[in-house]
Amino acid sequence: MRRAAQQIVRQQRSIGARIPAPVGGWDAQSPLSAMPADCAVVLDNWIPRAGYVEARRGFQSHVTGFSAPVQSLLVYRGAGPGADKLFAAAGTAIYDASTAGAVGAGVVTGLNSAQWQYVNFATNGATHLVCVSGADAPRRYDGTTWTTCGITGTSGAVTLDQTKLIDVTVMNSRIFLGEKNSLRVWFLASLAVDGAAGLLDLGSVADRGGTLQGIGTWSLEVAGGVTQFFVAVTDQGQAIIYQGSDPSDATKWALVAVLNVGKPLGRRCLLKYGAEMVLLTADGAIPLSQAMKIDRSQSENIAITAKLQQAWAQSARDYISNFGWEACLYPAGQLAIYNVPVTQLGTSYQYVQNVQTGSWCRFTGVNAFCWGIANDRPYFGAASSVCRWDVGGADNGMPITCDIRQAYTDLGASGRLKQFQMMRPLFRTPNTITASIDMAVDYADVLGATFPSTNVAATTFGVWDTTLWDVPLWYDDNTVIANWISTTGIGYVGAPRVRIVIQSALTNGAYPEVPVQLLSYDALYTVGGQV
Repeated sequence: MRRAAQQIVRQQRSIGARIPAPVGGWDAQSPLSAMPADCAVVLDNWIPRAGYVEARRGFQSHVTGFSAPVQSLLVYRGAGPGADKLFAAAGTAIYDASTAGAVGAGVVTGLNSAQWQYVNFATNGATHLVCVSGADAPRRYDGTTWTTCGITGTSGAVTLDQTKLIDVTVMNSRIFLGEKNSLRVWFLASLAVDGAAGLLDLGSVADRGGTLQGIGTWSLEVAGGVTQFFVAVTDQGQAIIYQGSDPSDATKWALVAVLNVGKPLGRRCLLKYGAEMVLLTADGAIPLSQAMKIDRSQSENIAITAKLQQAWAQSARDYISNFGWEACLYPAGQLAIYNVPVTQLGTSYQYVQNVQTGSWCRFTGVNAFCWGIANDRPYFGAASSVCRWDVGGADNGMPITCDIRQAYTDLGASGRLKQFQMMRPLFRTPNTITASIDMAVDYADVLGATFPSTNVAATTFGVWDTTLWDVPLWYDDNTVIANWISTTGIGYVGAPRVRIVIQSALTNGAYPEVPVQLLSYDALYTVGGQV
């Protein structure tokens, strides 16, 4: 039968076709037979941009020598460009991680937890970084000095134990603090960072019971302007929303909604997404403004992660109890990063969205426990270091494997048997590339050709106005490599499979960037008769 098929296609002339790069991103929801041609079944370490996909950059150690895993990155927002300060919590201490190099002595010591939540809060006199862990007294940093907070509170028979405060947020010039193993939220006086706190008990409105998982605030445009809302999320999958300025005054505070949502993923389950608030749940990443309009059964239709629904749901089932679920926005890279902890303080990967196009990809090889953006740069906490991501052409000296398995396409010849003969991927890069290319056919999950271990030769480029002429090569981002490569496969539909491995050589203490963009493919094939 196979020989007969080969004979049929040999009788036909070769036909050329153009296949777009997978700018539509990773699609873990559409059926294989109905997936758009510009999407991908696998898109690992390729970032979809408008018009091309590009290999992600690597990471390098920023601060090293921690004796315990870095589980929290705390960012103090300084005044002016470059004024942010980065702190890392590991073991029983908090360390200054602002400057690259070996870790110094802890700036806060004798702690019971390395899992801290924080908020920046500006008063009339200073900006404060206010931090809570649920196992220690809250700490605050004013740009110069770390101080132990003094927060008290009594309401009836309930007395606040400030070591049990697990989350913190700010709304209308007021700090709110969530209490561990309860449904109690405490709030300070306006513009206060210490002192007596009032009680907001959610037990009467959280009809599913449970305990607090996280708190936050978000803004929504309503008639007459923009209104802020307070959000408390329980471990039983309820989001309780209030509006107002003073919880102690019934005329200035009102319950807006109690929403049933999926179970939240970890303590860091809320992401401020511009004016929107996104809740990380087992159902997906849900915008609260949309969740207010529909029933939970329709969550899949409004989730930001709808295109990843099956992969997200599987990850949530498998890893929901692991510490490390977290999301952060990286504005300079136009990315939203969702951390997925595969093993507790071990392996992780990231679901990453281009916030301009909405397209998704997955990062592998970045075993992050927590994330932070300081001075517009992304950092993550690892087993014994703080690393800076989006820099260079290697993952701390290790190769970056970039893998694509694109959507299947019939190339406009539905029901016609095809023999795929050659492919020509169009890469834009100043480097020499040896890529593994093949065509998977008829929905077979194959790897194709043998993939090389290292196949991109890094080149050191000059920097304008700092490097002498004629010494290095100057970077030309218009260099396009378009070489024909023989492929195999006979079938009715085909899917390009591309893998490159990036690893630049250490130069002057760094791994130079290896820019690679995939623009599209040309395919050459012959067709036989119709089915």
